[in-house]
Amino acid sequence: MNKNPEPLRNGCTVRPLANIRVVDFGQLTAGANTSAMLADLGAEVIKIESASFMDLFRSMGSNRGRGPGWWNRSPQFRFTNRNKLGVSLDAKIPEGRRILQDLVATADVVVENFRRGVLERLGLDYASMAARNPRIIFASISSQGETGPYRLHTSFGSTLEAMGGVAALTGYDGDKPVISGPHVNYPDQVASLFATGMIIAAIRVARRSGKGALLDISQRELTSFLIGEEILAASVDVERAELPRRANADEAMVLQDCFLASDGRWIALTIENSIDVERCRAIVGGDGDLGGRVAVWCAVHPASEIVDVLRDAGLAVAPVRDGASLIRERQFAGQTLVWRESGEIVKGRPYGFDGAQLKINRDAPDLGQHTREVLCEVLGLDEPAIQRLAELGVTRSEPIEQ
Repeated sequence: MNKNPEPLRNGCTVRPLANIRVVDFGQLTAGANTSAMLADLGAEVIKIESASFMDLFRSMGSNRGRGPGWWNRSPQFRFTNRNKLGVSLDAKIPEGRRILQDLVATADVVVENFRRGVLERLGLDYASMAARNPRIIFASISSQGETGPYRLHTSFGSTLEAMGGVAALTGYDGDKPVISGPHVNYPDQVASLFATGMIIAAIRVARRSGKGALLDISQRELTSFLIGEEILAASVDVERAELPRRANADEAMVLQDCFLASDGRWIALTIENSIDVERCRAIVGGDGDLGGRVAVWCAVHPASEIVDVLRDAGLAVAPVRDGASLIRERQFAGQTLVWRESGEIVKGRPYGFDGAQLKINRDAPDLGQHTREVLCEVLGLDEPAIQRLAELGVTRSEPIEQ
């Protein structure tokens, strides 16, 4: 059963992960975006939720409580769950738990980012499932890893940035650390990219060896990986830890900052060396503080003119764009956003495959939209068995209000 029959592009059947089945317990970005990228590459991704535990994205945005089926209209959920099948199976009910174990046993890959210990209690952990399916690849994405003293700590992107070392570097000049918050949330975004690559590598190994793997993916450790150069610098300079935060400034650059243009837009400018300084001064004039001169010059010119003039001089300059401007100027969004015919925007992918663009074969599923198909075609359940699960409340497709 592969429910993504269309090719990635006309006349071509490039589907690198065709015939790979993924059971997706992923939530929010870290888990759900990992499996979305696998689905984009042709894997059959079966997203598991239940009436008592939906992807938390379904409750976010402006749709909660707004009429029938509000849980199926969340922009955040639809943004990150395209190309997946949706199944509702309640693991809190013993029969539902058994069905889930049977389904996982058929999979090549499991993606999950539950709180540590949840899957063990359900009998769906790697050890239990590998006993039934030795080829299974279990991608466990967690805040702080499978082991260690912090594995059970409650974490958000903010606290992971703090523990991973990023927050110590970000902040206003001489002021407190600044964390990115949920609208950026680097640990989640980065984890999904790394996890996808690791899963693909593990699939290759499993095909050669017949053995699966547990992939222990710690968001905190990935966050530290992102500032590896800073950690290395600290290892050779014991006084580095005492340096104050410098806002936009960078010790390796003559000038690095953002400046307000006359039309209220911001531009970012980096001056790397003495050659750049001369080029910049030839435009903004004056001898004293270069940053001050640039600020004065920018204040009387619109952003577009500033960018054109400084760029023509060979300087590194760019307008500061926000989400709305990336929607207006699609060429800058590249493949990171995909516009549907309906006007809906979904998350794209930051890479191509032999020139092929991301193709959305299926919208994000309603809760339990494909439950019957999967139970019948994957697990071979007959109608009486499916009806009994419905009577037990296992396959309910309307949320139980918490």
